[in-house]
Amino acid sequence: MIKLVALDLDGTIVNDKLEISPKTLSLLGHLIQNTSVRVVIATGRMYASALPFARQVGVVEPLITYQGAMIREFHGLQNILYHKPIAVPLAKQVLEVLQKNKFHANVYINDTLFTNHHNPHSTYYARMAGVTPVFSDSLLDAITEAPTKIMAIDDHRIDEMLSLLTHHFPEKLSYCRSRTNFCEVIDAAASKWNAISHLAEQWGIHPDEVMAIGDQENDISMIQHAGIGVAMGNAPDHVKKVANLITETIHEDGAARAIEQCVLGDFPLKEHSQLA
Repeated sequence: MIKLVALDLDGTIVNDKLEISPKTLSLLGHLIQNTSVRVVIATGRMYASALPFARQVGVVEPLITYQGAMIREFHGLQNILYHKPIAVPLAKQVLEVLQKNKFHANVYINDTLFTNHHNPHSTYYARMAGVTPVFSDSLLDAITEAPTKIMAIDDHRIDEMLSLLTHHFPEKLSYCRSRTNFCEVIDAAASKWNAISHLAEQWGIHPDEVMAIGDQENDISMIQHAGIGVAMGNAPDHVKKVANLITETIHEDGAARAIEQCVLGDFPLKEHSQLA
């Protein structure tokens, strides 16, 4: 019996027009209002960027943000319940490597986005995230507190960037590709699954009672470890291959279909073995 459903946002329930379909909203509303199943958002977005979608869905549980590096209450005082930031000296070393190799970088401190100048990457990201960046002439000087996340953006060199960071910092950090042109850097102890596990343990929920739905590399930890790990139909094949089940694409309301089928008792999903 599933007691907790963890949902990624972008590419899972939020489409490229930054919209959630009426069917998905209706299904999630039913789950939240009429069942005992806990619905948790687990996103790479910063807290301020996730809030509008959380309000739209009507979730009541804390939000897992920054790829699992932060859990923060959604209502009341909005207290931070869990935080795994990158230590200041290490964050500066990462930024130095990115800048030396001419990668665009975003730095996230106290739920504020810092970047160094207006360019197509910063303009695109600000529109997608729905936040206003703070522009700094020196991002290194802006790191006065431990950042929750560092993101590098490049349209053509993400693989190079991942190799570079892995070479310089093999064990102290965790890296993931959240979009084809995004490389996200968080503390090695942080992941979506670790954050989900933190909440599940507090609520007395076993991993087998968790369903996790996602579409990208940053969702692999929760898809692999949840009792039911679901990959969206629009996910890359290497994400689908670690999932128990595969649902339809986001444009076919795949997340809602998965919940209907696995939580509310509809017909079975396609097995991932069909990919072979």
